[in-house]
Amino acid sequence: MNKEIIKIAVEYQENLNKCKEYRKKYLLIDTGKEIIENFNGNILPKFNTYKDPYINEEIKFKKLITDLDIVNQNIIESHQIWEKIKETELNIDIQVYNSYLFKRIDKLHEYIAFDLKHFIDEVIATISVIKGAVTNDKICISSIGDYLHVKNDKFHDFDDFKDLFVKLDDLSNSYKHSYANSDFPAVGQNEDCFVALYSKHNNFSNQPIPYVVSINYIVEEFNKFYKFAFELIDNLTK
Repeated sequence: MNKEIIKIAVEYQENLNKCKEYRKKYLLIDTGKEIIENFNGNILPKFNTYKDPYINEEIKFKKLITDLDIVNQNIIESHQIWEKIKETELNIDIQVYNSYLFKRIDKLHEYIAFDLKHFIDEVIATISVIKGAVTNDKICISSIGDYLHVKNDKFHDFDDFKDLFVKLDDLSNSYKHSYANSDFPAVGQNEDCFVALYSKHNNFSNQPIPYVVSINYIVEEFNKFYKFAFELIDNLTK
């Protein structure tokens, strides 16, 4: 039994070290924990004595934070596939086109964009409730789209992140239901990028918008948002 426990502990430490090495190599979401580390309540946002009238905010944010572990896994895999694709392109003697790799990286980008947008949507909804932006038990601002387009004099806290919001919203919509998006199969030239062709509302009277957005840029801005949002929750609930 002791040997088995020691073996499990050694394997866990080896995997944890791999996670730390990935963080040195790639820009990842910073939640205060590595991917495989067990959840610790100390990394939750501080709600102080505040109690949400609709949900258990600790359960919500535990789910949201641990969801980001999966996002980090997807970011790592995306970068690794991108490196493999570029390495193949550079090796003129062995030109191997693997359709699976291109499909896999495209789906990873879709998952990453959706999960980051979902996290931000949930934070926006939480701040709305804390601020009392609720009418007849309906949360007035509960998503990136609401924040960008619904007027509310009480809620301007995230204006510095509008570029991040617009890009994630458009990317997520492109992957979900842009009819033109199938016409833009590509990968980033110099770095791993989200690539999409956005036909807003599938209205072709306007030219579809091509998006080539650095994943590192999105992660960097998201990390700033993450830190700011947790500080804001703490300040609003003191």
